[in-house]
Amino acid sequence: MKNYLEYQSTCLKRGYFSLLIFMMISITGFSQNVGISPGGTIPPNTAAGLDVNFADKGLLLPRVALESTTSSVPMAGHIAGMIVYNTVKTGDVSPGYYFDNGTKWIPFFVKASSSGDMQYWDGTNWVNIPVGIAGQTLQINLAGNPAWGSGVLPVIITKQLSAITSTTATSGGIVLNDAGNSIISYGVCWSTSPAPTIGGTSTSDGAGIGSFSSNLTGLTTATIYYVRAYVTSNSGTTYGNELTFTTP
Repeated sequence: MKNYLEYQSTCLKRGYFSLLIFMMISITGFSQNVGISPGGTIPPNTAAGLDVNFADKGLLLPRVALESTTSSVPMAGHIAGMIVYNTVKTGDVSPGYYFDNGTKWIPFFVKASSSGDMQYWDGTNWVNIPVGIAGQTLQINLAGNPAWGSGVLPVIITKQLSAITSTTATSGGIVLNDAGNSIISYGVCWSTSPAPTIGGTSTSDGAGIGSFSSNLTGLTTATIYYVRAYVTSNSGTTYGNELTFTTP
């Protein structure tokens, strides 16, 4: 009887030691990442810190009631990288996913409010453009962003190139009409790439309707250039036909 009890005690100790060793191995093997799966049967991907693996279940993120994009409430403060699902519509927030950039909440998706709305990227965020009205045209405004304008834009023609040298050339344009807009300026723009714009190299040669001449300077020898006349009105900028030339 004594030997039998000692035998049972030895087996029990061995079982404890085996369980302890198994736990140590498991903790060591998965200390760098965590896997969540049915019954814990699927090991996590070694490249993932957290690997959730279910064939019939999704990931449910925290659902909170935000107060505004600038307020951290109900959080204690703004934390960059925080992701939540907002459940309420109040202030400038509405139901949907938001992430925190460290100073405010940013919606995952900018939502339109009416059929026909559009969006553009302003360099930092997606901006919504409300649907326009019949007869309007989408134009590039003076800030370089798309905006609705009047139905008709000024018309301009690019003059042929002349007096071409290795560093200079002469062109210009003819503003045929202002389409009821106030002409702010006109000139030509040029580049070594097609479709030059006033965001690159350009001249400013006056305002109003009529013909004008422009001097292109700072050119490079043996280079192909693209040229367009432009006219800027209170509705945006219109470009004329594109011409090309090569410096000698």
